[in-house]
Amino acid sequence: MIRPDVKKGFIDALPVILGYFSASIAFGMLARSGGLTLWESQAFSLFTFTGAAQFMALNLLAVGASAPQIALSYALLNMRYLLMSAAVAKKINFTHFFQRPLLAFGVTDEIFAITTGNPGHVTPAYQAVAEASSWLGWNAGTLCGWLFGSLVPPGLGAAMISSLYALFMALLLPDLKKGWPWIITAASAGILNTILGIGTSLGSGWSFVIAMIGGTLLGMLLIPEDKPCAQERPCAEEIL
Repeated sequence: MIRPDVKKGFIDALPVILGYFSASIAFGMLARSGGLTLWESQAFSLFTFTGAAQFMALNLLAVGASAPQIALSYALLNMRYLLMSAAVAKKINFTHFFQRPLLAFGVTDEIFAITTGNPGHVTPAYQAVAEASSWLGWNAGTLCGWLFGSLVPPGLGAAMISSLYALFMALLLPDLKKGWPWIITAASAGILNTILGIGTSLGSGWSFVIAMIGGTLLGMLLIPEDKPCAQERPCAEEIL
C-alpha cells in the first residue's frame, strides 16, 4: 500500500518530471555536440542537477572559459538555492538531522515552487519522492539526449530548452492569482534583474542573485503569512 504522502509527492512532481525530461534531452544533445562524453554528460546531471547552470556551463566551455571562471559563475547562479532551501526547510517536518542535507541537494526552482505551494507542512517522504523522481527525469532525459539527440530535428531541440522556463512559469502562475502582492513581488524581481543585466556590468550571475534577494525582501514586506487552515480545508500535514 503506497503512503498518501508518497503518492502526493509523485503526483505533484509529475509536471516537473515531464518538463525536466524534455529540457534535459536538449542538454544531452548540446553536451554531446560540445565534445562531452556520455559519462561526463551524465555525471554533470547526476551530481549537480541545476538545469540553467548546466546550460550556462556548456556555453562557457564552448567559448573556452577557464575552470575557475566556470566554477565562480556556477556558484553565483546557484546562490539562489541558499534562500530557496531555507524556505523549503521551514515547510518540512524533519524527523532526523540527515534528512536536511539530503533533501537540500534536490531543491530546484520548480521543486521550490511545488513545496512552498502546499498549504501547511509536508513530510520528508513527500519531499524525497518529489525530488528523487524529478532528478531521475532529468537524468533520463540527459541520457536519451546524448544517445538519440541526432534523431531530433534542430528546431525541436531548441524548443525543448525553452520548456524548462515555460514549466517554471506554469508553476508560478497559481501564486500570481493570489493577488497584487505576489504580482508586484515577481514583477519587481524581474524588472530589477533586467535593469542590472542591461544597465550594469555585473553579469548575469550577480544580477540574478541581487534581483532574487531584492524580490525576497520585498515579498517579506508585501506578502501576508499563511493563515491557519480552516476546518473545512485540512492542512497538508493532516491530509498526508
